[in-house]
Amino acid sequence: MAPTPRKILVATDFSTTADSAERLAYYLAVELGAELHVLHVRVILEDPLMAEEKQLEIQRLMASADAATREAFERAHGAARELTVETHLVRSLSAAEAIAESATELGCDLVVMGTHGRRGIKHLLLGSVAENVVRSVRVPVLTVRPGVEVGEAGVKRILVPFDFSDRSAAAVRVAGAWADVFGAEITLLHVVEPVVYPEFYSINVVSDDVMTRLRDRATEALDASATDLLANRPVSTTVLIGRAADTIVTEAQPANYDLVVMGTRGLSGLEHIVLGSVVEGVLRRCPVPLLTVGGD
Repeated sequence: MAPTPRKILVATDFSTTADSAERLAYYLAVELGAELHVLHVRVILEDPLMAEEKQLEIQRLMASADAATREAFERAHGAARELTVETHLVRSLSAAEAIAESATELGCDLVVMGTHGRRGIKHLLLGSVAENVVRSVRVPVLTVRPGVEVGEAGVKRILVPFDFSDRSAAAVRVAGAWADVFGAEITLLHVVEPVVYPEFYSINVVSDDVMTRLRDRATEALDASATDLLANRPVSTTVLIGRAADTIVTEAQPANYDLVVMGTRGLSGLEHIVLGSVVEGVLRRCPVPLLTVGGD
């Protein structure tokens, strides 16, 4: 994988959130000199009980809609002469699968997409295309929530949550490469999570003295990691105490940072259901663009 992307795939469903993702993808393509591929997935529902005549009618309607979509693509992107822009319209039973497959087939090394930030029962029932893409692709994914934009100054302040894992170290290296291109400063953040016991044990949290010692040890280790992973780049470190996802979201405000870069552990199946994922908790609520770095 190149230090910074050379081919960018931006997925659009023509929503306002997708518009934000497209603007960010254009900005990155211009700044990085990358190709830009714009993808729309038309999700189809395969119903074996549907009458053949009805299926043919739906296919005719979708073909007409596909033609209109391609015309809209050409009008929207034909004026971008300073960029190499290609548009793609595919049909699939799953938007997430189609995005992942298209990224692989086109050789893209970054996926940019909007996320609607669903939570609670709505998220449980509907899931999230963005989360599924993050878990399935082998390249970094840049997600943008509704209303989130990169400031006029561009990407100048990057926050990297760091938990001392290999995936986290990979995210730091990617952040370093982006910082070199954009002239950005990096902040490494480590969150020390307090242990909360059930009321049955008559203990609420670890003592303040223990938490202070943990924070001091984490600060020392974080400074050493910053030196090891980022060499002479502009970098600062901070250690906070709290729930990881909540603390990262609170820290990553637009007034403080332009981009968050996180490694993902790639949880799946029962492990994902039981343990959840700090990354996905941040993805749904991050107030600035979030770049997740996963894969093998």
